[in-house]
Amino acid sequence: MSLPTTEDRDPQSIGLSKKSDEEVLSLLLGRQVEALNAAARAIPQISRAALALLRAAQDNRKIGYAGAGSAGLTALADCLELPGTFGFPPERMRILFAGGAENLLHMTGSYEDSDEAGASDFQMSGLGEGDILIGVSASGSTPYTLGTFRAAKASKTETIAIANNPGTPLLKEADHPIFLETPAEIVAGSTRLGAASAQKAALNMISTLVALRLGHAVRGHMVNLVADNEKLRQRAQRILRDLTDCSPEIAATTLEKADGRVKIAVLMLREGLDVTAAENALILHNGNLRAFL
Repeated sequence: MSLPTTEDRDPQSIGLSKKSDEEVLSLLLGRQVEALNAAARAIPQISRAALALLRAAQDNRKIGYAGAGSAGLTALADCLELPGTFGFPPERMRILFAGGAENLLHMTGSYEDSDEAGASDFQMSGLGEGDILIGVSASGSTPYTLGTFRAAKASKTETIAIANNPGTPLLKEADHPIFLETPAEIVAGSTRLGAASAQKAALNMISTLVALRLGHAVRGHMVNLVADNEKLRQRAQRILRDLTDCSPEIAATTLEKADGRVKIAVLMLREGLDVTAAENALILHNGNLRAFL
């Protein structure tokens, strides 16, 4: 019987016990690199998905992520990272994870078997018409994630699917399917390896491209961050000094006046504005700092 790629066994996994540690690790890394190449082959699909996410972000719509198991963890990571890295409003972010928060410490696989649970979680998420949902499933047939997508379709929520098997239900259900053609895993079915690496790469590519188009990443800096801890305060000061050529002292005091908001601080220094005027200027340009640089 022919198995899906994500369940098949890599022929190179035979005889690993006879290889040295270095040989095994080199093989593991090599297969991960091959898996990452799947993201390169999917760039046209990734580009279309990013455009859809950009439209939703520009319209101030909600952005949801759905998944189960390791694919769900990959989706969860992207969802949680976007507010801190690129300043996506956390109140507009949603995560639909099979089993919920209680299932994170000791994941139980049975939660992913219920499409009804997926549909129920979607209904409780508040996602609806004009919003967007990103579903991640290595197999492309996880019932929970399919349940979220079918509910999304009924609610006119746009969908992006990332899967590692071709022609699977999730890809067929999606408005914007992304097929990542990763090789069989060294440990058959362990999709936290190559498949997850490719998923993470695709998600990184989508969100970073959107952040660039929104002006949240400028000249290699995450200018939409809000400095609310010491590490971010130091980073924000470096960004401000690079973009305005100010002194460390001025960077620190200006950021304090701007409540840690880098974009506002940049406009205060480059344009000679106070906080309110900087806020209004940024609003006029849809939050994009590039017009002033």
